Amino acid sequence: MDFYTIVSYSGIPFLLFALVYTWKYESSRYFLLLMLLLEVVDLALYKISYTWTTHMYLYNMVICMLIVVPVVYRSRIALSIYKLTGIPFFLRVYKNHHFSVQEIGLIFLHLIDFILAAFNYLEVWLYKFYVIDGWIMSNGVRNFILVSLNLLMYLCLLTYAAKTPARELFYKERGESFATKAPD
Repeated sequence: MDFYTIVSYSGIPFLLFALVYTWKYESSRYFLLLMLLLEVVDLALYKISYTWTTHMYLYNMVICMLIVVPVVYRSRIALSIYKLTGIPFFLRVYKNHHFSVQEIGLIFLHLIDFILAAFNYLEVWLYKFYVIDGWIMSNGVRNFILVSLNLLMYLCLLTYAAKTPARELFYKERGESFATKAPD
């Protein structure tokens, strides 16, 4: 197993640590469980995606969007699950949803990853159709950027976990005026 594969698989321990640390906070638990589920799906398809050679970057773009969607629409997903199941946990998560700076950072980092994958996907097709003769972005540069993005994502997760108690206390002290209202 090479260094880049280890970095790709190393997200699970950070997510598990953040999940254990923030377990008593329902919104954080829900968010981190969604992220963990998506990370497990990504890891399950990781080896398969590398066999797709040309379309590996398209797969990476899809995974980036699959991770951004639950971050952005987490409250709507919780409300939909509540309407389907009637489990009060999801209604509480919907009502207590608040974006954090770290979540916005995760969105930004995944969008950078998406743009990088889109550039690489275009580059592969240009190379296949003999429009360019060599790689514009070498694997060394791309891999360095991906490792840096992964490390920044892990720092975002750890910061998210560390800031959760203070964030939850802030919204608890300020009452319902900061919470999202449930639809009628």
